[in-house]
Amino acid sequence: MVSFGLEGGAVISLQGVSKWYQGQTKVLDHVQLELKKGDFLYVIGGSGAGKSTLLSLLATEELPSSGKISLFGYDLATVSPSTLRAIRQSLGYVPQNIRLIPDLTVFENVAISVSLAGSRVLKKESRARILELLDVLGLAGKKDKAASSLSGGEAQRVAVVRALARSPEVLIADEPTGSQDRDFTWTLMDLFMRSNVAATTVVVATHDREIVRRVRKPSALLKAGRMSVEDGLCTL
Repeated sequence: MVSFGLEGGAVISLQGVSKWYQGQTKVLDHVQLELKKGDFLYVIGGSGAGKSTLLSLLATEELPSSGKISLFGYDLATVSPSTLRAIRQSLGYVPQNIRLIPDLTVFENVAISVSLAGSRVLKKESRARILELLDVLGLAGKKDKAASSLSGGEAQRVAVVRALARSPEVLIADEPTGSQDRDFTWTLMDLFMRSNVAATTVVVATHDREIVRRVRKPSALLKAGRMSVEDGLCTL
């Protein structure tokens, strides 16, 4: 995996970012955002506020309709294909649409993601990391089961393992606790916090007010596509 190593610079920068789809009003409207290495940000807001669209843009799955998105100092609109691949290798993304490969086992779904992130042969330490994360999230007994056999909550936890096993520089998680009970919710948040303490930049979209109250970090509120960022702690 490539390490971009920006010291003091913005890892994530959005300048006047808007997004709309044909025949629709703006989903995002002139969003401004800057995050540095080791920052943690909640993205909060009601259904349809634009949270998933914002995180999809950060994960390089889409480009904005207008404005500029830079990751690790590179403008996504003009970056070379090879640099874009390196950027993607440095991201861990937990989408709402989990997208596991149904015919592969749980372990294989995670291992293939790690391999695509820059290692053609799974290293011993990578295998150990995957097994550790599966165990922490109650999935050790499922590692050889087909992904198609998982419940929604289990599939969501596999997606988290897949993102964290890559040891990303940026972790982007879209409602990662939405299908979890309270115990696994806090286990997931503990993993995110541990990653953040290790200098990973973390962006979590959530509607869970208890998480925001208990794990207190800065928040960005999206409402009708407009963003307001709390400089301090959110007081939902």
